[in-house]
Amino acid sequence: MSSLQVMMSVGLLLFLALMAYLGWLGYRRTQTVADFAIAGAAMGPVTLGLAFAATFFSAATFVGYTGWAYGWGLSSLWIVLTLIIASPLGLIVVAKRVRNINTGQGSLSLPDWLGDRYGSSFLRVVVALATLFNLFYIAAHFSAGGLSFQQLLGPPYLVGLVAIAVIVTLYTVGGGSFADIYTDAAQALLMALTGLLVLVSGFWVFDKGFTGIMREVTATLEAQDPSMVAVVNPDSAVFYSVPPIVGAFIIQFAFSSQPHLFNKVLALRDPADMAKMILTYVLCAIAFLSVVFGGLYAAVVVPGLESADAAIMEYAQVAFPTILVALLGVTVLAAAMSTSDGIFVVISTSIANDIYRKFLVPRGLMGKNVPEEEIDRRTLSISRWLTALTGVAATLLVIRPPDFIGTFIWIGISGVASATLGPILVALFLPRLASARAASISAVAGLVGYLVIHFIGFEKSTLAAGAWAVLVGLAAMVVAGLVFREDAKTLARANASN
Repeated sequence: MSSLQVMMSVGLLLFLALMAYLGWLGYRRTQTVADFAIAGAAMGPVTLGLAFAATFFSAATFVGYTGWAYGWGLSSLWIVLTLIIASPLGLIVVAKRVRNINTGQGSLSLPDWLGDRYGSSFLRVVVALATLFNLFYIAAHFSAGGLSFQQLLGPPYLVGLVAIAVIVTLYTVGGGSFADIYTDAAQALLMALTGLLVLVSGFWVFDKGFTGIMREVTATLEAQDPSMVAVVNPDSAVFYSVPPIVGAFIIQFAFSSQPHLFNKVLALRDPADMAKMILTYVLCAIAFLSVVFGGLYAAVVVPGLESADAAIMEYAQVAFPTILVALLGVTVLAAAMSTSDGIFVVISTSIANDIYRKFLVPRGLMGKNVPEEEIDRRTLSISRWLTALTGVAATLLVIRPPDFIGTFIWIGISGVASATLGPILVALFLPRLASARAASISAVAGLVGYLVIHFIGFEKSTLAAGAWAVLVGLAAMVVAGLVFREDAKTLARANASN
């Protein structure tokens, strides 16, 4: 066993021991389904800001987006701008209003929030089912973890894939959102440190100032292919023309309302602390995104790799001493875990709470004449079993790793955003158009629009496909809201009386 494998093994064991301890703390605090779903709405702003950032920036950032930079050059830096500009804007626009409304609603998830806000069981079920798109999101992170195991520890990809899936599934099954938030906050600190280390590594690898580094990187990329230094790269699957770049900004705005991020907004103890939570997130975002430059550095230092997603690890082995390579490896695994666990909670809560507890039980289809305390216990149990099944399903999706993890991940994000952003924005900013029928039409229109746009192949970019579907859903929401305006007035009176 090489020194790198020894250090990686030791680092991984220490990291897993920390995750196990935090998962155990979460398990001790998880007594009800509300604890499992949103940590009892009892978390502070700094902890949640760290957890939000770690969930937002995942293995897609550390492996997938550096792979984009390596494979497609400078045009991939558009992803950095979308994440620094559009995503925080989406958080600022949506988060505080959502949390304020939830003070009265007491909802546990995005499907639950929309179902309660619109008084619509149909909308609750449609959005809950739409969250299953996030299986692609989990699968992409499992794949990143499997690749990291293979590169740094030596076992086959499948062994690493199963290992990462089992680890994340186990501590999420036990501790739910408490385990998710505690572990994500710890992982955020590790990710911030590593991102900044990758950025500054260029100073000793190239032995130049930042301007000199970028001149060398640009010259090398241009020698490989002039399109690698273009503002848009026709060979890119994401930033090949201006409309997909616009679409990327739109879908990153929508991303802030993803269910696994939404539940962290609901977990905030005091809505007045939202500004502190957002500031913590922004500072982390800057540090995390620094890692994307590692993909550009790798194009100079280790050209010709068979897999672009391997770039950051290959670069690290040139740029860093062994102990820091091991640190990066553990960080990639942490990044994979930090988003996967949150999505586990979202999917299991959406099915257990929003479909079983809020839809099937009230209609007497399940749990008839069962006391509420027993229903809560069953819901928590179902959530845990669904978490395990989700882990199995996500693993099966990536038995063979996708060509670009950063692209595969957006299938899940876009599917959910297309069904939800229209009803969310209209509920917050155009309440006179916020009727249940309009929201249901919007959710279905956006979701069907995404399936048509993406899977028929009308749009090559997964980000842009999601953006156009979001606009379809939003347009449907506004038009249907105008048609059913009287319904919106009735619903507004009902919400006010509640």
